[in-house]
Amino acid sequence: MSDSLFSFDRGQGAQYVCGADEAGRACMAGPLVAAAVRFDYVRLDADADAFARLADLNDSKKLSSRRRAALLPVVFEVADMAVFVVIPAGQIDRDGLHVSNIRALGRALEAVAVAGSANLVDGSELKGVGVPSRPVVRGDQTSAAIAAASIVAKETRDWLMRRLDVDYPGYGFAVHKGYITRAHEAAVVELGLSPAHRRSVRCKAYAGGSIVPHVPHPALVDPAPQPRVRKGRSAPAWRSLPPAKMAAHLLATPTIADVAWTAESRVRGESRADFVVRILGPAAPPA
Repeated sequence: MSDSLFSFDRGQGAQYVCGADEAGRACMAGPLVAAAVRFDYVRLDADADAFARLADLNDSKKLSSRRRAALLPVVFEVADMAVFVVIPAGQIDRDGLHVSNIRALGRALEAVAVAGSANLVDGSELKGVGVPSRPVVRGDQTSAAIAAASIVAKETRDWLMRRLDVDYPGYGFAVHKGYITRAHEAAVVELGLSPAHRRSVRCKAYAGGSIVPHVPHPALVDPAPQPRVRKGRSAPAWRSLPPAKMAAHLLATPTIADVAWTAESRVRGESRADFVVRILGPAAPPA
């Protein structure tokens, strides 16, 4: 597969070929990540092993997670330059998904482009960007530079989602990576929205069965939004318990995220159990 990808890039007639792609556009949680990679074909031709090491290069969506992870350091070593741009959920809500996507791709491509380089981007026409670019339909299956960028974007975003899974347990971010799945929707219904969720996305789980319009959510103006009860659904029974019994329930149910029951934050190094007891008081003994 990589032979046809590199042949396409060589066909651009330039020493330097840059490619840009993104990951996380169709998600309900987590950031959007755009990446760009620059290949120097004079340098590649001088490296006898470069093309062999990238023999499995392909669209990141067509590679197993293990193969992507193995290719990532190879891309960093073989490429002339690689960068990524991260747009967090709150900025996507403020600026809109399309604007955020074009802006991230443009910034990434501008960072790697040089005089005379061929600048390729997967699918999207980039307007208002400081370097000329060419959109390539299904670019991650056509261009080596775009395919490499897709791996950088995907692997970077997956790492960030695993970090968010640690910060906001119970949503399954490490598994579904923020995409809309039944398990993800069920977690949102039970736990409410985390700070990592995009309020502007269309998702039934956000409104207990109704569709939320694609506009910034009012909670965005509050850096520490209070947990809210969705219309048409009653609050979980544990929310009405006395503090000590609520503490006992929370300690026995680690999947309930902190944001679902308090606006307070843990201090550095504080365990969840210590945090629950600090906020609610000692837990009631088992009945």
